[in-house]
Amino acid sequence: MVRKSQRSSGPSRVFETLRRSILEGEYAPNERLVEEQLAERLRVSRTPIRQALTMLEAEGLVEIEPNKGAAVRSFSVQDVWEIYDLRAVLEGHAARRAASRINREELDRLWDLAGQMERQDRGQFLSHEEEIRWLVGANGEFHGIIAAAGRNPRLEQLIQRTVQVPLVFKAFYWYTPHEHVISNHYHRQIAGALEAGDAERAEIVMREHVYEGRDFVIRALEEDADG
Repeated sequence: MVRKSQRSSGPSRVFETLRRSILEGEYAPNERLVEEQLAERLRVSRTPIRQALTMLEAEGLVEIEPNKGAAVRSFSVQDVWEIYDLRAVLEGHAARRAASRINREELDRLWDLAGQMERQDRGQFLSHEEEIRWLVGANGEFHGIIAAAGRNPRLEQLIQRTVQVPLVFKAFYWYTPHEHVISNHYHRQIAGALEAGDAERAEIVMREHVYEGRDFVIRALEEDADG
């Protein structure tokens, strides 16, 4: 029997549960998400399941096709090449523009975020997913500040549309402490170039940072496929 507290949380609870299961790999890429089976497993009606799947589709974690239903979104190696190559061009250009436009408040926040990401301790989080959410949020804010500091709203919008949040989540799930160190190093190099007003270096380091992420995600995808 579904308790009142479960019913009251409705689609939000179901969404969080399914989201975590997908991000942690409990449901594999391309796996069908059958409403009836999910409803039985989570002990809810099909209505909150349907609503949660729609929310997951909006976030890019699920694909819903007419007459076929929902399935976990998958990213091929080719997808990763295309997404990250475009990100490198767009975010590199934003970093170049930001070098002559960023203000002191934005720079201070970049340094603050870089420090927080370096000092973050797994012990402060209740779960691995909570840690990943925090990292994705901090990383997203760091890159978002630079995109905004380019002072080109159209460029900023293009970057927002190009960044595939589910892929970013997956990348952070796969990251080892070594990858975190590399990412943090790039963040400090980028912030330093922006503070120095060095547009060329800011663009180059940003591109290197994005390409480093691309290569890591591709290796992880290929290892998953081989495993």
